Amino acid sequence: MVAVSAVPALATGLTGCGADDDNPIADGGAATTTEETMTGETTTSPARTQYFAGADHVGEKVTITLPVVQDLTDGSVVLDAEAYGDDSLLVLFKGGEREFAEGQSVTVTGTIRQFSYDDYADDYGLAESALFDVYADEEFIAADDVTADSPAPSS
Repeated sequence: MVAVSAVPALATGLTGCGADDDNPIADGGAATTTEETMTGETTTSPARTQYFAGADHVGEKVTITLPVVQDLTDGSVVLDAEAYGDDSLLVLFKGGEREFAEGQSVTVTGTIRQFSYDDYADDYGLAESALFDVYADEEFIAADDVTADSPAPSS
């Protein structure tokens, strides 16, 4: 399982178990700082890890804490994961109507998948397909759990 956490203006880290990623410098990417913790987990700076910028992590289970960009439908929300390679990360979830406010911090646990409206519309009761066109072939999180961590920001 991989845990990802970001807070506006303060990115706190990406934690994961397993093999090291491919060499990002050889692939034209940025260098990252990696350190081994006492529990055997690997921590990588999120500002340099483009976790949702490609299909490299599809199929991995993650826990991520990020601010809401848009409460899209009763079963979907969009998070700001810019520090990890996607400023509009789609999260799909089941289990009732939840409302989230822009800027509200939420924690999501789920599996990274590649989005196709046809593949997920029935399982998640997705609304009109046009709402989801922008996410076609992008990475998203099929959530097992979504929890609001902070109250909605007041204006």
